Amino acid sequence: MSTANTNVIFGKRLRDLREEYGLLQENVGNWFSMGKSTISQWESGRLPHATIIIELSKRFNVTTDYLLGLSPNKRNIETTNAYDTKDPAQNLPEEARKSLEDFKKFLFEKHGVEYNK
Repeated sequence: MSTANTNVIFGKRLRDLREEYGLLQENVGNWFSMGKSTISQWESGRLPHATIIIELSKRFNVTTDYLLGLSPNKRNIETTNAYDTKDPAQNLPEEARKSLEDFKKFLFEKHGVEYNK
């Protein structure tokens, strides 16, 4: 696979994942203290540093191979931890996380259960 093709696939997959998670380029940029223009460059085919690709794979719960177009599988099934307790809400924007927390509190109160955050 050519480098140009890898860059295009990476950009498309990053955009698809960002949209799947309901994130704006600004949200992803905030993870790295970078502006949306940098994320736009990545989505247009410019590869970020390897450490950023690794962090993106963790945040989106996909393999680096998937991000780079080396595998069609988002997750490595053999090593996916079935009891992973990582909170998927960490990828949501702050406002959405607060709304989710408020809703959880509402449900606990509605059902008469003490809410301990």
